Parts: sequence; C-alpha cells; structure tokens
Amino acid sequence: MKALLLHRILPALDRIGHALAGIAMVMIIVLVVVMLYEVVARRFFNAPTIWANDITYMTNGSLFLIGAAYALRRDAHVRIDFLATRLPVRLQHAINLAFYVGLFLPLLVLTSQSSIQKAWRAYERGTLENMSVWEPLVWPFLTGIALGVTGLAVQVVAEAIRHLIGVVDPSAVPPPGTGRNDAPSSSREAPAVPDRVR
Repeated sequence: MKALLLHRILPALDRIGHALAGIAMVMIIVLVVVMLYEVVARRFFNAPTIWANDITYMTNGSLFLIGAAYALRRDAHVRIDFLATRLPVRLQHAINLAFYVGLFLPLLVLTSQSSIQKAWRAYERGTLENMSVWEPLVWPFLTGIALGVTGLAVQVVAEAIRHLIGVVDPSAVPPPGTGRNDAPSSSREAPAVPDRVR
C-alpha cells in the first residue's frame, strides 16, 4: 500500500500542482507583456490603455493562488519551525498531519466551494468589474482564484498522506521542512534520515 501511495497516487496528485505551475508561468508572461505594453503606450505614444490595470491586477491576483499548490509541494512556503525541528521526525509528521487534516484542509474545502460558486455565479450573470472604466467580465479572475484554491486543497491532501506515511515510517519520506520533498524511488537513494528517528 505504501509503495502504491508513494509511487502512483502521490505523483498523480503532484502533477496537478505541476500543471497549475505551468499555467502560473504563462500568466507571468502575460503580466509582463501587458505591463510593458502599457508603459510603452503611455510613455512613448501618450496613449494609455483602459484595460492594462485590470488585466494586471486580475492576472497577478490569480497567479499567486494558482502557483500555491506547486509551492507547497516544493516546500517553498514560509515555515517558522525552529522549535519543531528539534522534535523527533515522527512527531513532526504527526503535528503537520494534524494541522493539514484538522485545520488547513477543512478551510480550503470551504474556500474552494465558495470560490467555485462565486465564479460560476459571475459567469452565469455576466458580472462586470464595476470599479473599472473598462468593466471587464470578472469570472475569469474568480475562476483563477477557484482553480488555485482547489489545486492547493488537492496538494494538501497529498502532503497529508505523506505525513501519515511519515508517522508510520519516518524513513519512507523526507522530514518536514527540509526542502527534500521528493519521495525516494528505485532509481535514487533514499534520503538520509537523522539519527533521532532511528
């Protein structure tokens, strides 16, 4: 069962975060192109656009959430764990598991449901951004938020499974917060496990 989880199911869940990271990368290119276009149009041709600000804030606001699942997988979120790293690895996994399952995942599920409903409602009604002269449709922005939060929830499930495995067998997965976040496979050596686990 552990091998199935580590080598089949978890990599499949991780691919969702990788796909979302690819979308976020494309969104960064869109963001840069729009901002450069606006600067050139405004400074050199004295022809500012009415849409660049809206595209910029919508793209920027969405891409951070869309990239959140990948950041969680790569252990790139800020951690304040100067006390937790002194605990036995099994206990570290248990604490992370309790946080993910008891607090973070339920909040993400509720937020995902709400953001999906809000994006769908905006799509059905053709809701416009009323704080803008351009008044763009708002559902693409809300869909990006819903996609990012849902992807993060899926990645939290994957990380919770990893921590559950770590509670049972700490040598099977890297210790929390080490940045070594890829499960060992047959082609690589298993990560070194600190002495306090043994």
